[in-house]
Amino acid sequence: MQVIAHRGFGECYPENTVFAVEEASRDADAVEIDVRRCGSGELVASHFERLRWVTDASGRVDQHSADSLASLSVAGSECGIPTLDEALAAVPPSVSVELDLKEPGLVADALNATDAVDNQTVFTSFYSDTLWEARSASDAAELTYNFDVRLDRNLHTAGLLDCDRVNVHWALCLGTDVVERANARGMDVYAWPVTSRPAAAAVGAAGVDGVLATRPGTQSWGRRARRLRDAVV
Repeated sequence: MQVIAHRGFGECYPENTVFAVEEASRDADAVEIDVRRCGSGELVASHFERLRWVTDASGRVDQHSADSLASLSVAGSECGIPTLDEALAAVPPSVSVELDLKEPGLVADALNATDAVDNQTVFTSFYSDTLWEARSASDAAELTYNFDVRLDRNLHTAGLLDCDRVNVHWALCLGTDVVERANARGMDVYAWPVTSRPAAAAVGAAGVDGVLATRPGTQSWGRRARRLRDAVV
């Protein structure tokens, strides 16, 4: 079972920072980096639009320059918000990257940024229009649709987008047949956000192909759960 470091294992490290990416790359198969555009035009690594949720500053990401964002303190650390280029440079080529595009208008610059590195890259978003833009720009782009609770609609959209994978909340992986239905359409299912080893074991037993984990240490439990499931089946 694949493990993606959600926001660079943001429960343990200052999320989406270069430090988090470097540390997460030691334990994960892939690192998720959230992407927004800042006030000076660069793409930066930030999950939240509002800075107060994760830094010592106020206002929005798009109201601050890249230099200003770099000088902030993420989660009380000495790490600022990096540019996407800086975050990507911190990921070893052997580790995959998942770019979660948090707003419209990022695709062209995100594709250019990933063209400059050797990592396998997956583009993901809750916004189907963003993924349509990515698919139109590149037939070869690996796309992942982030599901909400409208499973029938989400499955249909993911199929039209020719997604390789879908990200589904862990509770839906356990409480519905979405894993089986997505697999039947040729799509892998990754559960998010997985915050503990028992949670990883539960979704692993449900048949997911991977997890977006908030902390390291979930991988061995997930593998054990899949072995137990395969033995029963």
